Amino acid sequence: MSLLETINYFSGETDMSLPETIKHPSGFARSPSAGNDGVFDWSWTQGCFGQGRISPMDFDGVVERRGNFLVFETKDSGVPVPEGQMITLKTLHALGCFTVMLIHGKTEPEKTEIWYPGRAEKQYVIGKEAVRQKVAAWYSWADQNPRQAIDVDAALRLLNLAAAILSGQKTAYASE
Repeated sequence: MSLLETINYFSGETDMSLPETIKHPSGFARSPSAGNDGVFDWSWTQGCFGQGRISPMDFDGVVERRGNFLVFETKDSGVPVPEGQMITLKTLHALGCFTVMLIHGKTEPEKTEIWYPGRAEKQYVIGKEAVRQKVAAWYSWADQNPRQAIDVDAALRLLNLAAAILSGQKTAYASE
């Protein structure tokens, strides 16, 4: 659905329906995402991810600074994060380079839950100004703490070398 079609849909000037992948149409209608360039119908992926109920999701905002990531997920007050989305956010957090902010309040932050990398405890802040301060502090921290990129090829070479040594194969680095 194009941006114009989306605007017409929300203004009632069309009878077009939203894709099934929009889980909360009334909430979506009240607060479409910033910079919304349309609604993408992901229903074509149904059945691609095994027998479960997996379907693509989005993040409401992502910022990267020097290998550190800040992920924003917004929900209307009182709306829980769906199980699959929560699993994804927890997995990102466990990687150690993602800070996650779950923001309740769709037009501006009311209550925000923050998960910092390497910490099990969550922090809670109330109001837009408190969240702004946390975002600015995150940026300052990320700017001062760059993460080194992983050299995947080197890691694979080390894993292959270790496997060869453990299996008793001769390598350039292992002698008889």
